[in-house]
Amino acid sequence: MMTGLKTGLVLGGGAARGAYEAGVLSYLREELEPELGRELRLDILVGTSVGALHACYLAATSDQPALQGQGMRAHWTGMKVEEVLRFGVGDVFRILREAFGKPAPHPRDIQYGGLVDPRGLRAIVSRGIPWLGIGRNVRRGYLEALAVSTTHVGSGRATVFVQRHGGGIPSWGNDPSYQAEAARIGPNHALASAAIPVVFPAVRLQGQLHVDGGLRLNVPLSPALRLGAQRVIVVSLRHEAIRARKPESAPSSSEQEREQALATAPFLAGKMLNTLMMDRTDQDLGRLRRLNAILEAGTVAYGPGFAQTLSAVLEPHRSQPMRYVRELLVRPSRDIGALAAEYVRTPEFRRRSSGLAHKAILRLVDRDATHEADLASYLLFDGGFADILIELGRQDARALRSEWLRFWSDEPQTVAEMATRTPTANAA
Repeated sequence: MMTGLKTGLVLGGGAARGAYEAGVLSYLREELEPELGRELRLDILVGTSVGALHACYLAATSDQPALQGQGMRAHWTGMKVEEVLRFGVGDVFRILREAFGKPAPHPRDIQYGGLVDPRGLRAIVSRGIPWLGIGRNVRRGYLEALAVSTTHVGSGRATVFVQRHGGGIPSWGNDPSYQAEAARIGPNHALASAAIPVVFPAVRLQGQLHVDGGLRLNVPLSPALRLGAQRVIVVSLRHEAIRARKPESAPSSSEQEREQALATAPFLAGKMLNTLMMDRTDQDLGRLRRLNAILEAGTVAYGPGFAQTLSAVLEPHRSQPMRYVRELLVRPSRDIGALAAEYVRTPEFRRRSSGLAHKAILRLVDRDATHEADLASYLLFDGGFADILIELGRQDARALRSEWLRFWSDEPQTVAEMATRTPTANAA
């Protein structure tokens, strides 16, 4: 029987789309755990952007896992656009001042390029996460490690800040575009990871400016593996691409409308944001699955020492030995941009508020294509929209029940998994 497998949770970025992750966690804590009759321990928490905020919350409350699903849902459903997207006439003058290189009256007032006043988001992050709980829970062993990713403005490198039991960081490799730093993770790390360029200002960490980690590492699978995860849950916020229409078929009316919308700035901004927040989940999981297949075939053919032999041969090119890693992917079954377009046009959203941010989102959707609103979906920090995404996350997670049961099973899934599982095994 296999026991004590280190489980990693990898949470991707997507700003307001992150309510979907709350739905997945809600299913895990409030449906699957009661069914299995035991706590499902999450040892390694890794996140980018809104996923970093969630990872920090889960780390800070890892001593009370039964309350996590409810806590995340309550946070999202009580949200209003104006609480997060604060801007007004003063911000217009600030942006003009920054554009012409005139400094703010005091260094604390410098926004470093953001269109939105960050105080709203900072207040939500500060009061929504019991930050002192992170260090306490890491020390007491409720979790093994927490990591959040950012993008270093000066170099463009992905930076992963790590806080783990025992301190320090494991062997990390020598990729010049990707580095790890040991840190005592706090609000500024989470805010930096969630600082969507242009929308939110960059954040200083140790004197250096950092922005949204999704620019380089939107679904941070690799850090979870390097931190020792032996099985990983990956939550992506990108809907699986629909197969392309055959070239010879005539374009539908909705496709013609979409092409016409290409000329609008909101549509292009949404697509640009999708591109900037590139989700490499399929590529990263593809590599992991290929490695698992190689280890399985080699172990069957040459015996349980195959992985060790292969690791020795590849040691000059890898920082850590190879190991079979279980994985489970949860992703939206529906296009979140399309859901945003549908929701913003409902009477419910129009009734919720009448502030400037609310009106701006209405305007964005009115000018965008009827059936998709990518830009708005990133900015729609609204309790009603969150409800929709939370329920979608629960449904999508529930649809994978058989995969969850396999994932959490204590029984070995393959001969390679049995052969490569050791108490001190490191990640691939």
